[in-house]
Amino acid sequence: MPEPERALLCHVLETPGEAIPAAARDAARVFILDTLAVGIAGTAHEDQPGIIAAASRWGAAGAATVWGEGTRLPAAQAAFVNAFQAHALEFDAIHERAVVHAMTPTLAAALAEAERQGGVSGARLVSAVVFGLELACTIGAASRGPMRFFRPATAGMFGAYGAVARLRGFDLAKGAAGAGLLLGQIPGTMQAHHEGGMALAVQMGFAAGAGLRAADLAEAGARGPEGWLTGASGFLAMTEPEHDLAPGLAALGRTWQAQALSHKPFPSGRLTHPVIDGLQRLRAGETIDPASVREVRLHLPPLAMRLVGRPLHDDLTPNYARLCLPFVAATTLRFGTVGLADFTPARLTDAATLALAAKVRLIQDANPDPNAVVPQTVEVQHATTARVTVEHTLGSPANPLSREARIAKAVSCLAAARRPRADVAALVAAVETLDTAPDLGALMRAASG
Repeated sequence: MPEPERALLCHVLETPGEAIPAAARDAARVFILDTLAVGIAGTAHEDQPGIIAAASRWGAAGAATVWGEGTRLPAAQAAFVNAFQAHALEFDAIHERAVVHAMTPTLAAALAEAERQGGVSGARLVSAVVFGLELACTIGAASRGPMRFFRPATAGMFGAYGAVARLRGFDLAKGAAGAGLLLGQIPGTMQAHHEGGMALAVQMGFAAGAGLRAADLAEAGARGPEGWLTGASGFLAMTEPEHDLAPGLAALGRTWQAQALSHKPFPSGRLTHPVIDGLQRLRAGETIDPASVREVRLHLPPLAMRLVGRPLHDDLTPNYARLCLPFVAATTLRFGTVGLADFTPARLTDAATLALAAKVRLIQDANPDPNAVVPQTVEVQHATTARVTVEHTLGSPANPLSREARIAKAVSCLAAARRPRADVAALVAAVETLDTAPDLGALMRAASG
């Protein structure tokens, strides 16, 4: 087995849970709450009933719960549905350096596996999630080139697998066998992103399910390639040919990826968030009448141009609009923020918003890093020209959300679900006490609704 593969798997499978620092466990719990809340909100996505119907045809009864629904499916199918729901509204947490929504497939797979096993303590679940994130984010952050495949799903599937392998107590040989079996399941075409369709969230579901399928195959004796990560046709060569894994390997056990995750305070592409933040700062500093705006100039790094620089269309769909920076910027200028209600038909066809969006100009800056989210500079030309540069994205470790803001987001998510819920207290309590919970009963009751 190549040394990088060995080092990563030894870290994920053999490091004692007690070695995880308290700050990393705290961060994991914070983002477990966020992901569950966002996944519950995802039950309201228009395609969610069809996703459940399809998954039910692959196995109609099982041991794992669909978040926000209470429906039970086999573990891989439940993980698929839950990861879809968690990404469907573009509201799930992200690791900015890796550009990976790693918590989504990792938690979806970990919870499905824990329910399937039964008797898993909250502490074991948290540990599995932490180590799944270590695998997904170390691999994702190794990229030094532009995104060629949809990295949240491609790297994310390793997080799903790492968490499941940890929960099953795989040794190094079995862990390697399953990791190699992920290669044939890589689920991440960027074409879905270019077109702005719901297939992006489906790919996140595939990533979560792949982790369970690979573990099942390894447990049955199947073996994948040993050079699954660094081999001549391994994961990095196929999906991230420009990469440097050495810094990530050197950081194992010293810094923890759970602490590098970022909240998304707005339900739109992460690369739109610095612009939303910048426009909010400008609005707070001076009165900007949207009707008087002559032009909005956004100076963006290459990644933002690629991921959210899509052109404005008259027939916007919610999936497309969440990743359309002109629409998101215009919405912020008109209404002061961006929320779940801004992607309803009434808002997507609002003539004043679309007219303002047509005045948004996107300008690529000279940032040499193809994976940089910030800095982004926002200029609004009206009676004067207002300008601000955002260096740290709102919700990132350098500019974090307060606990009150995190709870408010969870409240809004539960209220937006297909079956709206007003009380978030049970979910918050179940997550915040996970490290002392003897099992996951309280958590799953709160998550199932």
